[in-house]
Amino acid sequence: MAVAINNPKNWGYGQHIYEPIGKGSTQYKWLEQELNSPEFQQARYKVVMLHHPPHSLGGNVVPAYTDPVQIIERDGDGQILGVHYEYPKNQDYIVRDIVPLLEAYCVQLVFYGHSHLWNRFCSPSGMHFLETSNVGNSYGAAWGENKREVPVGYQEDYVQLGNPNGLEPIVPTIAPLLDPIGNPMPYIASNDITVFSIFETATGTITSYRFDTSQPELGVVKFDEFKLRDVHS
Repeated sequence: MAVAINNPKNWGYGQHIYEPIGKGSTQYKWLEQELNSPEFQQARYKVVMLHHPPHSLGGNVVPAYTDPVQIIERDGDGQILGVHYEYPKNQDYIVRDIVPLLEAYCVQLVFYGHSHLWNRFCSPSGMHFLETSNVGNSYGAAWGENKREVPVGYQEDYVQLGNPNGLEPIVPTIAPLLDPIGNPMPYIASNDITVFSIFETATGTITSYRFDTSQPELGVVKFDEFKLRDVHS
């Protein structure tokens, strides 16, 4: 074991990012160019789609979306005891670089998936965040007693419950699901209930529906609705 851990080839690389998206990267410059285009500036609705969430109750929104920082643990004699990787939350490229860019260009809706659940958030400026990809194979939601699996004893703070990036989840406005003691839940994370959302461009309204595949006789239920802010008024 000592021989293996002293060989850097056995240390791995952590959770790496395939294509940089931080400020100054090719993708960042492309996004800024698109946001600044006449077509986007004149659009009635300004919507940006991502895969990885800026805000989420999902289990796999942690660790931060950033490059790994290698930590080598040594004993008093300088011998290597272990190697692990940290992901500083304040260096999350999506939260630190992308979200402020979207705010600056008056984006109304950020739409994404990744965590296989439904939840939504809204920034103080009125920019909405909607994660609506619940079609089974859910990773669950870090809410109530359901904590994320996070590393213990590391330097960084890996959030076990809630949205690690600050915004509070919004409880569905029409017919939220209830927890076992009757409290409305701000998410849907189920392998039986599928969720879909419809954007009505005539009114700027986004409506979410759920369908319980284990009880198809119940039909489709409209459970949430909200309206995008008007950025041209």
